[in-house]
Amino acid sequence: MSGWCLRSAVAFMAVTLLSLGPAFASGEEVSVTLQMPSGDSAEAAYWAGDPDMPAILIQHGFLQTHHFPTVRRLATALADAGYSVLTHSLTLGIDRRTASLPCEAVHTHSMPQTRDEIATWVEWLHEQTGQEPVLIGHSAGSVNLLDYLAHSPGAPVGYAIFISVTFFGYGEVAFESPEHAARARAALARNDPGLEKFALGFCHEYVTTPAAYLSYYDWDKQRTDQAFQSIGVPSTLIAGSGDDRIDLEWIETLRQHGAEVRIVDGANHFFDQLHEFDLLDEIEWALQRQQAQ
Repeated sequence: MSGWCLRSAVAFMAVTLLSLGPAFASGEEVSVTLQMPSGDSAEAAYWAGDPDMPAILIQHGFLQTHHFPTVRRLATALADAGYSVLTHSLTLGIDRRTASLPCEAVHTHSMPQTRDEIATWVEWLHEQTGQEPVLIGHSAGSVNLLDYLAHSPGAPVGYAIFISVTFFGYGEVAFESPEHAARARAALARNDPGLEKFALGFCHEYVTTPAAYLSYYDWDKQRTDQAFQSIGVPSTLIAGSGDDRIDLEWIETLRQHGAEVRIVDGANHFFDQLHEFDLLDEIEWALQRQQAQ
C-alpha cells in the first residue's frame, strides 16, 4: 500500500470515529483532536459552516500554532462569513502541542512528517464536509502546503491560496547558508545522523538532525518555483507591498505559471492592523471568483 493510501486510511478511520458523535453545530467553534501517523495527537479549531460554501483549511507558519494572530483572525472572520473552517496545529514531534516551538528547542520534525499531518487533516475535512477543501497557507505554511500538493497529485483539494509565501534555503532574509547545508550533507555522507546546530528561517540557532534540516533547506526558491508549475491546483498568491521578508519580484514571476497574484498596498508580512480587512477582502474575492468558474 502506498504512503498516500496509508495516510488516507488513517484519516478515514479518524473521521469514522468522530462521525459517531453529535453533528457539529453551524458557526460554533469546537476543538478537534486527531491522532497523526506518527502516533502523536494534534489539535485544531473547527467551525461548521454553510454546506453550500467552500470548506477551508488554514495552515500556520513556521514553528507557530493555529492560535497565531494572523491565522486566528482569518479563521474567525471566514467562519463568521459562513465558511466551514479548520485551522490546526502541526505537532512538530510534540503530542498535543499548544505553544509555539522556540528556536532553541531540539527540532526532530521534518517536512515529510508535516506532509503526513496535512494529509490527515485534509482527508478529515473532506469527509466531514463532502467538499474538496480550499487550502490557505501563511508564510512558510504555504511551503508546507506546496510540499503536500506536490507529493499528493490525487489529493481532494479544489483550490489553494498562499499568503506571504516564502521559501527556505539561502535568500534575502534567511539565516541559513550553503555552508549549513554542506555540513548537513557531509554528516549524512559519513553516516552521522545525530543532532547538530544549524540556522533556519528566522532562527539563528536551530538544533536538529542533518536529514530533518535538509528536508526544509532544500525547499529553496527553485524548488518552490517548480512546485507552482507542477501542482495542478488553481491558486492565488496574496502579498503585501510592505513585506520585507519575501521576494516580491519573484512572486510576480509566478504569474507565468498560472497563479493569480494579488498585491495589497502597504501590507506587511502578517497583514496586521488595518490590513487584516484587506486580506479578508482579497481572500473572499478569490473564493467567489473560484466558485464562479
